[in-house]
Amino acid sequence: MAQQITKAKGRSLAEAALRLSQRVHERYPQAVIAALDIPYTDEDLTIEVSLAEGYSLREVSDELIRICLEIEDDLGVSILTQVSRAALKEESRA
Repeated sequence: MAQQITKAKGRSLAEAALRLSQRVHERYPQAVIAALDIPYTDEDLTIEVSLAEGYSLREVSDELIRICLEIEDDLGVSILTQVSRAALKEESRA
């Protein structure tokens, strides 16, 4: 019985990650999504979304909260997102 619950939770987390990724890339095609390495005991999924200049981090964060709440309600998982600026690539010099 416990194994069935664990499998169901795993499927819900996978579905949540997939939905979040799809929704983020629909709105912010250049976004880079990565798992946060910080363990949060009260969150099932912790994700960092990095964006280039030109986006208001506050507005993106607010939009991600709305998206996450919809997914959380549908799937019964808790999601934490963190929004940051994408690191600029250094140009290689010959």
